[in-house]
Amino acid sequence: MKFASLFSIGLLSFSACLIAPSTTRMASAQCVMTDVGQQATISGSRRPTDRTNNVNMQSQGPCTGNSITTTGEQLQQGGTAPAVQRREVNQVIQGGSDGGTGVTTPTVRVRVNPKADVFNPADDPNNPVNRIQGQ
Repeated sequence: MKFASLFSIGLLSFSACLIAPSTTRMASAQCVMTDVGQQATISGSRRPTDRTNNVNMQSQGPCTGNSITTTGEQLQQGGTAPAVQRREVNQVIQGGSDGGTGVTTPTVRVRVNPKADVFNPADDPNNPVNRIQGQ
């Protein structure tokens, strides 16, 4: 008796799995815009780097299932003069629909833009160690 009940429940659960996908709408992923841009300076300059990082992200209308990613790295190494770093990014994404869900949500925007100034005494001409070694 117990086996027949368990078998019936199992068969009913399996049937629900087969029927459910045909009666429900399929979900679609949201559109995603990502920018990863690193700006770094490793030098003997004690002055901060003059840097800009302008990221323009635009999405038009409802958007489903699209993605865009930009990456960039600016690294200045050595020297004693302050560095200048400029970065311009323009992203535009469009297309798709509400994915058949009837719900429109905004495009997801992700910006990862670390900046770092690292003083390196080995590049500093005023470092006493460098003067002794004739650098």
